[in-house]
Amino acid sequence: MWADLAAFIKANTTETLLISIIGTILVWMYKQFKSMIDSKEQDKLRTVQLKLGLFTKLETSIASTLHLNNEQSRQHMFTLIGECGPYLSDMQRTIIRDYYKAFDSAVLSSLQALIVNEVDKLKRQLDIIIDDQEGADMINYIRRLCAPFWPIILSIALIIMIWIIAMVWSQGDNLWIRLNYLALGITLLVSTTFIISMLSLLKTDNVRQGAKRWLVIIAGIISPALFIFIDLSLIPLLIQIAMFVYLSRSKRPIEIIRP
Repeated sequence: MWADLAAFIKANTTETLLISIIGTILVWMYKQFKSMIDSKEQDKLRTVQLKLGLFTKLETSIASTLHLNNEQSRQHMFTLIGECGPYLSDMQRTIIRDYYKAFDSAVLSSLQALIVNEVDKLKRQLDIIIDDQEGADMINYIRRLCAPFWPIILSIALIIMIWIIAMVWSQGDNLWIRLNYLALGITLLVSTTFIISMLSLLKTDNVRQGAKRWLVIIAGIISPALFIFIDLSLIPLLIQIAMFVYLSRSKRPIEIIRP
């Protein structure tokens, strides 16, 4: 076996060198992506732990203010609100400002409901992260082991798609046809990227985009199919540009929390 392998290497030095270079690059990419993924997971864990600690303190402080209703408990609550400042949502900030105006206990109860919901959400996120990182079952182990392969596959697919676009560009008879081919390639690339992004968002709360935003996203993803019917791929590109403009200007729906 080893003799056959040595003979193959000796007879195919160029192919062997190419395989060695590609293999080295793939191993390096795997290590880099694994390091990035591990670092990102640790940062995410620390952030969720920090936010959970802050919001838990704020929850107990609000409860204390509602029951005692004195200046000392209120000042302590204000201090904790300041510490939670970078992580407060727009709705939470609005209710806090409403409370500043009249120190209304009903408004503070609404804020308490939002903070309790935030604490529960952060606890669920923390449990999921810890289970993913410390789970001893085979599925989690294989998932963590294979995680770096996905960005490698996407990188290779991106290179292949760019190469295909360049080849198609060179086959065009004139500049207009080449521009259409280029636009088609770009729209296909954008659609693929959005599909992958949407699949990753299914695990997070960002999946709540609202009916209108989802319709716009779906329209942008399937827009390259128009090339089959109208033989003009600049229109799908314009649709996707309009999609980006709409998504950048519109906001996700706010979740209403009732006390």
